[in-house]
Amino acid sequence: MKFNQDDIKQKRSHQNFSLISAQKDATDFNSLLDYLNNYQHELKSAITNYGAIVIRGYQVETPEQFQQVGLSLFPNLQNQYPGGAPRQKVAEYVWTASELPSYLPISGHTELSYSPSDKPTHILFFCPQVAASGGETPVIDMKSVLSDLPARLKHRCSQTCLAIKLFWVSTQKRLFDVRLWKWPWFRSPKPWQAVFNTEDRDVVETKCHNAGRQVEFEWLTNGDLIASYSMPIISPHPTTKEMVWTGWFPRFHIWGCCIEAWFVSKYQGKFRSWLVFFILFLITFVQICLEKLIPGCRKYRVLDVTFEDGSSLSVWDVYHIVKSYWQNSELLSWQEGDILILDNYRMGHGRLPFTGKRRVYTAFA
Repeated sequence: MKFNQDDIKQKRSHQNFSLISAQKDATDFNSLLDYLNNYQHELKSAITNYGAIVIRGYQVETPEQFQQVGLSLFPNLQNQYPGGAPRQKVAEYVWTASELPSYLPISGHTELSYSPSDKPTHILFFCPQVAASGGETPVIDMKSVLSDLPARLKHRCSQTCLAIKLFWVSTQKRLFDVRLWKWPWFRSPKPWQAVFNTEDRDVVETKCHNAGRQVEFEWLTNGDLIASYSMPIISPHPTTKEMVWTGWFPRFHIWGCCIEAWFVSKYQGKFRSWLVFFILFLITFVQICLEKLIPGCRKYRVLDVTFEDGSSLSVWDVYHIVKSYWQNSELLSWQEGDILILDNYRMGHGRLPFTGKRRVYTAFA
């Protein structure tokens, strides 16, 4: 059967993504590769038009097979990940999805939104093992997010950029920061050597400048690194030229994890979700109190954000951003073998807490 835009519309039963299902007599992996080769142009058009597609019903079982699918659509898959998220490389172009504990939510964002020069145009996900419960992936329409923000906040964001700060350690050590909470204590952040795949400071700075990053580096006497740079909050989509929210990660704000956990708790209504929310609230409150008592302590936040002029992004600003993410998201309930492909400029993603074992892999184009 010929695949065209009308076929996509007929199969599209979701708000934020197009669902492409295998025919009953052609579910093997080779049939999927044939399908991708025969209708590659139509599939890419669907991604451009809808921002996201889900391929379902084919026998995709391994990261290597997922990698073949990715390369058939995007020959330029990246073999290095320049971000700080905890993930493991499992194939030449495939990583595990963020390995934060299952009880923690991951708020909505576009991949590497804080580093526009490194931001992939597309991100792919593959799920060979679904969770016992939970673990849905929110698919977030960033154009609609922008439309739903309060006028005051939208106007402010259109007039300025965000100043992003990242604190990278030089050796493994646990830090008291709400973004690093992992029961029963805190995990170590990713060292800068692992992020940049080098131990040479000059190479780090050269890589950033060559990639177009306008970064201010502060090397501490113990070898730790504080990197600061600006990111746009609203920008035109590189293909469609529509103005979109760039997918800022609320986790950068000290209250971001707590606010996301609040929305998750209201949605899931589970004791564990509410417990996580209250723990995150207490840790955030204690961290802020310590920063007020100890001068200069804020400098060592693992992540931080302000407006470019130094003014604060308020708790209510973050609340409205996260609220808009939730209002403009559709939760993808995974089935084994599903592949999700996102336009990383138009559609954001996240993760809900889950129980049981869940495996999701990712690739970047």
